[in-house]
Amino acid sequence: MLELLIRTETLFLYLEPLWLLGIGVPALIVGLVFWLGGTRYSTPITGLLGALVGAVAGLLVSQWLKLHMLLSTVVGAAVLATVSVLLRNVLILVLAVLVVAAAAGGGYLAVILEKATPQEPAQRQADAGAAPSAPYQSFRGMDLPTRLDYVDRMARQEKDFSERVRAIGTDTYQAAQPHLWKLILAALGGAAVSIFLVWFVRKALIALAYSVVGTAVLVVGAQTALLAANFKAASALPPNPWLLPGTCGGMVAFGWLAQLITTRKPKEKAPRKDAEEEQ
Repeated sequence: MLELLIRTETLFLYLEPLWLLGIGVPALIVGLVFWLGGTRYSTPITGLLGALVGAVAGLLVSQWLKLHMLLSTVVGAAVLATVSVLLRNVLILVLAVLVVAAAAGGGYLAVILEKATPQEPAQRQADAGAAPSAPYQSFRGMDLPTRLDYVDRMARQEKDFSERVRAIGTDTYQAAQPHLWKLILAALGGAAVSIFLVWFVRKALIALAYSVVGTAVLVVGAQTALLAANFKAASALPPNPWLLPGTCGGMVAFGWLAQLITTRKPKEKAPRKDAEEEQ
């Protein structure tokens, strides 16, 4: 997991502090709501997600069919938000299955990146001024200037943020490509287990999915907000392979239990019988 976090940190270093705050602070708020209150606020969360997806879809349709952009965006957001609320139970279960599948696949990807090693030291390539020849470079094995230089060389001549996103994404995909079928199997396995659990512990599965998403968003939000203060949290973490997974696992468990406890329905009290009337 540390390798993934360092890659995210390296990418965000290209953003200005104001952008980092604009991403980090809302992410912390959203992550906290998902982490501890996702199950309780599932209706507004589902509606907002539907509105967001609908707005993006409306924007794309307006560009495709040459329609009024603002009107298409508003209509798309309103329609999908309404559908999402009406089909809330079905949509939440589908999203829960997808979250568990993504968590399984992402967890296996983190293991691959932790175990993989570069074919050639990154510093040697940087000193030679050559393009990266290894299919994968461990960001944990580079200091900060070498990391930034490595990303710049992968981004070729275009130095905008989107090109750097593509470069890091391509580098990560190259690391995972030899194990692609295992990643797919891990994701399918997570989906199969979650579908099986739906029939028995639907409420617990939904709470777990919210806790997983909330923990991930909280970690990324905290990392981004700290970068705005010029503190590189991922680089400062000790190279303990169990520290980050243990911390995130504990957060997921805490958020999961907290949601199960706070949303538990009180037991209905049995009607009290009037002894005098019985007599």
